[in-house]
Amino acid sequence: MLLDEINLASSETLECIAGIIQGPRSSITLTEKGSLDEISRHPDFRIIACMNPATDVGKKELSSNIRARFTEIDVCAPDDDKDALVDLIAHYIGHLAQTDKAVIFDIFEFYSTVKALAKAGKIADGSGRAAHFSMRSLTRALSFAVNCVQAFGLRRALWEGFVMTFTMILDQPSADEVLNLARRTLLSTVQNPNHFLSILPPSQSSSAGTQIGPFWLSKGSLESYENSDFVLTPSVRKKLVDLARIVSAKKYPVLIEGPTSSGKTSSIEYLAHLTGHRFVRINNHEHTDIQEYLGSYISDAETGTLVFQDGLLVQALRMGHWIVLDELNLAPTDVLEALNRLLDDNRELVIPETLEVVRPHPEFMLFATQNPSGVYSGRKVLSRAFRNRFMEVHFQDVPSSELEYILSQRCRIAPSYSQKMVVVFHELQKRRQLGRIFDGKEGFATLRDLFRWAGRDASSYQALANNGYMVMAERARNVSDKEVVKEVLESNLKVTIDEKALYDAGSPPTISSVVWTEPMRRLFVLLSNALKYNEPVLLVGDTGTGKTTACQIYAELTKQTLR
Repeated sequence: MLLDEINLASSETLECIAGIIQGPRSSITLTEKGSLDEISRHPDFRIIACMNPATDVGKKELSSNIRARFTEIDVCAPDDDKDALVDLIAHYIGHLAQTDKAVIFDIFEFYSTVKALAKAGKIADGSGRAAHFSMRSLTRALSFAVNCVQAFGLRRALWEGFVMTFTMILDQPSADEVLNLARRTLLSTVQNPNHFLSILPPSQSSSAGTQIGPFWLSKGSLESYENSDFVLTPSVRKKLVDLARIVSAKKYPVLIEGPTSSGKTSSIEYLAHLTGHRFVRINNHEHTDIQEYLGSYISDAETGTLVFQDGLLVQALRMGHWIVLDELNLAPTDVLEALNRLLDDNRELVIPETLEVVRPHPEFMLFATQNPSGVYSGRKVLSRAFRNRFMEVHFQDVPSSELEYILSQRCRIAPSYSQKMVVVFHELQKRRQLGRIFDGKEGFATLRDLFRWAGRDASSYQALANNGYMVMAERARNVSDKEVVKEVLESNLKVTIDEKALYDAGSPPTISSVVWTEPMRRLFVLLSNALKYNEPVLLVGDTGTGKTTACQIYAELTKQTLR
């Protein structure tokens, strides 16, 4: 029996098994069952435990009482020894390198150099943390190359595999440095690398799937369609190609990290619809339970007996759906670590309640998304060991030039309007907010605010400025922040925003129980405008300020039932 990640188990759990690891003649008593009889160890029973060092996030030391009962062995990484590393590379691709023996040493040079750069802190991931690569990174790159060598040829297959595992998590300067290293080593025998990398391979099957860049993705069971609201710009196409590279292997879980509104979830959804796969999404939070993933016993509506109902993850595993675990670093650590076995290369999931081992459908894909920890409040740092089980991809912010085009296309507004809006957005990002509604550069506005602003009809620069003021200034907690937004809007759009005129338009409806003070007029106009454009509304204010009353008035005037 293998107890994996033993230092994640609770002290109570470990104390329960302490008796059975005393020695070859030890036993265990099931007191929870009410039994007083001892269960002795079978002569052939063996127990092994594994753990990461306690130097990683979330990993703790074992108690000396438990630790002393084991024969402890320190496991050294094979990549610390040159001969062992060369042998390992040769084991994976030696049969493919009969006519190109130098490729084995080119891979060794690439991997050793990248590891040295990461260890020296000279390359960083997209969130500014030190990059980390392991034997899993190397073996996945080699396995990917072996699987697609018929389509690409050896050197090109190695290039795609190593780009997938070693560059997509890095920030742009670090990625450029590693790509240059890959050109010098992995493509050392290639005469014209740019032409070599531009060649698109033909489909390998008669029932060709969907082509994204040089990669063919197999079709799912659903009708495929292209979402017209998803605007394809150069940076978006690159993100799709990066995802398609991983998806084409059909066996690696994907973790996408990036700022809000950078296209993490929407890119996966677009690819799922394009390839005809059902898209399933689980939103994680601090109280997420493993039963939401795996399932639980429920009462049958007809018979009243308890039956086990699969959770969303198990359903996706069986049916071959694409599932996204959204906001991964908000979920409790014990829930995430329970997925380790599924994230390993053997890919299987145990349902504890039924003891069933579920193996994934060939079309199943697991994705996870998260905002960077430290930048967004409440997000925790995932352990290095856990992250390393994923293929990591970092999504950058949308470039300014593309942001203008996306706004214009998606929200159907004039290019001149979208240009002005992006200028306002970036100027607000440079300003320091006192109220700190959002953190860092998103203090005054997020990309979602920009799309919300663009979604409101504007027939003139005056209307555009008024809408921007209502979306971004009217949530500010202090007057100075509000004035900053007003100043930036007025200076860039060359208009004057008159708050009194903005909220005094027309006579308010006569309702006997309501006194139409200026604050109540303002609140009602802001609420009405947000609901007019189908925006979810969050009203923030002290008790007794009229939040509920404003909702009741709106429901009454529009003849809607308010729950």
